Amino acid sequence: MDKKDNSKICIMIIPHAEKVKRITISRWIPKAIIISITAVVIAIFISFNNMSLTNSILQQKYDNKVLEISSLEKENRDKTDELKKLKTQNMELYGITNEVENKLAEIDKLQRQLEKMAGIKSPSRGGSIGRDIRPEKLEPKIEMEVLKETLEDKEKELAIFIQDLEERFEYLERVPDLWPAAGRLTSGFGNRRNPFGRGIRFHQGIDIANSSGTNIKAAAKGIVTFAGNKAGYGKVIIIDHGNEYNSLYGHNRKLLVDVGDEVEKGQVIAKMGSTGRSTGPHLHFEVHKNGNPINPLDILK
Repeated sequence: MDKKDNSKICIMIIPHAEKVKRITISRWIPKAIIISITAVVIAIFISFNNMSLTNSILQQKYDNKVLEISSLEKENRDKTDELKKLKTQNMELYGITNEVENKLAEIDKLQRQLEKMAGIKSPSRGGSIGRDIRPEKLEPKIEMEVLKETLEDKEKELAIFIQDLEERFEYLERVPDLWPAAGRLTSGFGNRRNPFGRGIRFHQGIDIANSSGTNIKAAAKGIVTFAGNKAGYGKVIIIDHGNEYNSLYGHNRKLLVDVGDEVEKGQVIAKMGSTGRSTGPHLHFEVHKNGNPINPLDILK
């Protein structure tokens, strides 16, 4: 190194076989290089720190996003489970609705059959119960409310119908249409030859012949208004059926009820005999409607 010029630095390169080389550089260049390297190192260090900080921030953001995604996935699973549960409930409700509608249809069918049997048409019944209450068209909560209202309406309708039916059956129980005795029809209603003399006489009932002691039954439900002897009829029972009908049972051997007794349709009330003006054991049976005799064969079943 040559020190003749203090502002410069001389570098000598001595190879083995060649001539010595001398390189002269200014003294400030090494300092500049050192400063530059230091600056670069500092810059790299700062950049690395910044990158570390940025990476830390990004990592935190990533972790937050992962947690958020995880939360959303859980929420989605919960919603999916809830949706499946609602679908299951909906299908169950659909099945219940179908079952209820089928039962209501069966009730309607039975109701129509009972109306036909009883000979009535209940004003309470509004026809078909086909209501548009399918679960796929209504929310389950609303569906249940509609179903509840439907059942409540049907319950009220059936209550009225049962009342109508009971009243009708009560009326039918009081219509004297049950044959009062087993036996042979020997005389009908209307004009006939007088069995005790000459001429034609009007016969107000029918005669049913059988052996003495045959059971005599009430043709309908009612109250006994007469039980005793009556001229020509012998031992007689008269029943008021509480409507427009009355029935009379004559020529009995023995009476089994008293005045004021309430009798049921088909109840045994007397024993067949031949009391009064009679040609042999038989029942003389009359039916009166609104006070007038009618042909019993028109209503007997």
